Amino acid sequence: MGTEMNAVLRPEFPRPDFVRNEWSPLNGIWQFSFDQPVFDRTITVPFCYQSSMSTIGETEDHDVVWYRREFLVEAERLTGKRLLLKFGAVDSEASVWINGVYAGGHTGGYTSFELDITELVKEGINQVTVKAVDDTNSDKPRGKQTWTGEKFGCWYTPVTGIWQSVWLEYAGKCYLKRVKATPQLSDLTALCEVFVSCDEEVDAEVTAYLENGNVFLCRQMIPCRHGYGKLSLAFPDYDIRRGELLWTPEEPNLITLIVKITGKLGCADEVATYFGMRSIEWENGIISLNGSPYYQRLVLDQGYWPESILTPPSDEAIQEDIRLTKAMGFNGARKHQKIEDPRYYYWADKMGLLVWGELPSAYEFNDNAMEASSRELMEFVKRDYNHPSIVTWVPVNESWGVRSIRGNLQQQNYCRMLTYLLKAMDPVRLVSANDGWEQVCDTDICALHDYALFPQTEKKYDDMENVLKTYCESRRLFAEGNSYQGQPVILTEYGGIAFEGDGAEGSWGYYGRVKDEEQFLGILEPITQFLIRSGHFNGFCYTQLTDVMQEVNGLLTEDRKPKVSIERLHDVFTKRIY
Repeated sequence: MGTEMNAVLRPEFPRPDFVRNEWSPLNGIWQFSFDQPVFDRTITVPFCYQSSMSTIGETEDHDVVWYRREFLVEAERLTGKRLLLKFGAVDSEASVWINGVYAGGHTGGYTSFELDITELVKEGINQVTVKAVDDTNSDKPRGKQTWTGEKFGCWYTPVTGIWQSVWLEYAGKCYLKRVKATPQLSDLTALCEVFVSCDEEVDAEVTAYLENGNVFLCRQMIPCRHGYGKLSLAFPDYDIRRGELLWTPEEPNLITLIVKITGKLGCADEVATYFGMRSIEWENGIISLNGSPYYQRLVLDQGYWPESILTPPSDEAIQEDIRLTKAMGFNGARKHQKIEDPRYYYWADKMGLLVWGELPSAYEFNDNAMEASSRELMEFVKRDYNHPSIVTWVPVNESWGVRSIRGNLQQQNYCRMLTYLLKAMDPVRLVSANDGWEQVCDTDICALHDYALFPQTEKKYDDMENVLKTYCESRRLFAEGNSYQGQPVILTEYGGIAFEGDGAEGSWGYYGRVKDEEQFLGILEPITQFLIRSGHFNGFCYTQLTDVMQEVNGLLTEDRKPKVSIERLHDVFTKRIY
């Protein structure tokens, strides 16, 4: 297959939070086959074979799929460089060969990986082959992908194989693997940690700019030994003008970092990254953003599209979802059961939107599930740590995969393990340990799910102390041996109101349907205003942004058409009644 004929879809740089100038996209037409490497058809990467945008659109389960394509390596570009092959995500196990030689692999369907293929390529045309294995086991992070062979309830068509971008990067001989920036608002500094590929002594020159390089902040050298170095970056000139430095959804200021590796001849490498000076904390039951109380108005967003399933069909589609989210009055999104395309978090950073990052659930509790979930969670945090938009991690949702957690100490300890793993890796975000019910007391947020909240049932929250000791809908809020410890309370799932006539027979929603917009708003407005006015809650998360396949309770249809006036929704979700 000639590379000159290979059109590129999703041509934008896949990792805008970690940018090298020398790169080549590998999205487009690949050779493809099911089960055996016969390559008897083609597929459009980065879309899974189950989606129409892949040009295949078949939904029968296949445990094994194969990909192959050619790519060009120019000798002058590789001189003094390392060539990295990068995958945004391959679900769920990937093995990669370059010119017939095994290059490496990765396990985990939602996270990124890279392979150094420098020694395996030659000048001119080269070939990459990928085998993806995606069985229907339920003891690995699946999220909303069905494991039964059929869609059911709120579980949908699975995603197999390559479903995020593939690309090449030309890096230095000793190259940057990761740059981690941890803001400290108390003294306007940021701890900058640099991870490099070599053990030799090199220096990392870090230059910080505000406003996309328009305002110089500082330049410092970080000595790196044994592949690691760290140093605090200081921004004392902004002590008085803190607002110009800080990130909020209303003022999403970002700090650009240009990081250069210098050392022995031939070790030069350069990456552009960024972060935000932002704090998210809780004290006395109140969540604060940058030291001020902040009420979170979130929408549940599952990140599905009818034509491309989990893969955003375009960069513009990501931006449009965020624009619609903000236009409806939300200041944040809970990305439910999905580790998103990095460009979603980038646009949330740029456009100003809070994000809750959630680990996709496994559905069976065993050692395999614990190992796979822990690994996926760690890779999630490492990749997306610098995004200021992400303010909360959710390792477990509604006891999925830990169905006995209410009374089972082992499953409680597993939930605690994930919670403290997050707190150890990331000291500047909150953790909702088991979002919805049967929580452990180590959580930072008391998260409630209540789809039975209607104007006639809100009085159950008059005795909030009793609710926190028992339940709000049907499940106890805390697991046995655990109790409420004064955490901020957020209703992280409610609503889910569907319309009569939405979806085909067998479509799914919560507690009946409404006839028209007026009946919809007659339910939505009073319960949302109760959440805002009652003083019991630090925020809410409405279910959900869009319809998803058979689940038809979105504010928008699958193709992003509003069911209700955007302006009226904005009024409902933002106004306060005193």
